[in-house]
Amino acid sequence: MLVNPHSLGYKYIIDLGITTAIDNEKEVTEYLKRKPYIRHIVGPFGKYNFWAKVALQDVKKLAEILQDLESNSFVERVDSLIWAEAVNIEYPEKLGIKPTNGNSEECSIQPRWSNLERINIDATDRKIATMLSQNSRRPFRKIAAEIGISTKNVIQRYKKLRGNVLTISSITVDLEKLGYRSLAHMFIKIANRSKTPEICEQMLQIPNLIVMIRLIGVYDLYVCVALADFNELFELTEQIRRIQGIEKTETILTPPPRAWPLHLFPSLLESELMEPKSWLENSANDAKRL
Repeated sequence: MLVNPHSLGYKYIIDLGITTAIDNEKEVTEYLKRKPYIRHIVGPFGKYNFWAKVALQDVKKLAEILQDLESNSFVERVDSLIWAEAVNIEYPEKLGIKPTNGNSEECSIQPRWSNLERINIDATDRKIATMLSQNSRRPFRKIAAEIGISTKNVIQRYKKLRGNVLTISSITVDLEKLGYRSLAHMFIKIANRSKTPEICEQMLQIPNLIVMIRLIGVYDLYVCVALADFNELFELTEQIRRIQGIEKTETILTPPPRAWPLHLFPSLLESELMEPKSWLENSANDAKRL
């Protein structure tokens, strides 16, 4: 199960592009891993050595974070892009599942994010949510035994968490095994922001567009498109070029992750005083691939 940051009170998600010298990447890596506000990070990513995500309850803290990161002598610059919304950003139902047995039907997965109000959870709720985010099929009785409460209590708490803190269960897929060789990460600047809704509707007609996020910053939109080959990249570029109102784009190509949708915010279930758990320590090869 995936974690919905909104229900935990985190209203703002910020992408941070961090630049350093290649020779200093090891020192900066260790520095970033000690920062509890960094929830997820990969690198390199395009022109950046690291690409990190921060979840905040108050956007005013962003200035403090930027100042803190750039206080490190090895960090040359930190660029930020604020998500205009942190819900309804993924479109897994648009991912075409290539048939392996002659069946031409497409497999669709329902979107997981939903606009839900913040709910209050205690330490026991957090433990349950953490266990289920790691393995959504873990039996309630085993959770109850580990925590030291009744199975009935676990079920009651789960009903409160499901669909709020924890989105509905979903499968993850290996995009490479489905025939996708790359992800195109496109950052888009719109000439007139009043045209954003129209442009978004046109963007959603693009096949295999699996993520779209409205941004506040240098760019106005981020989209992620799964690609099977370079011909699809050329087709994508042409489709974007024909959408009126787009001023400029920047495209970064990366290998596809081994498991998608991504589990970005598991550390939000932990105490704020704990070190981030979403650093890709257990997927070092994936981090290098990005």
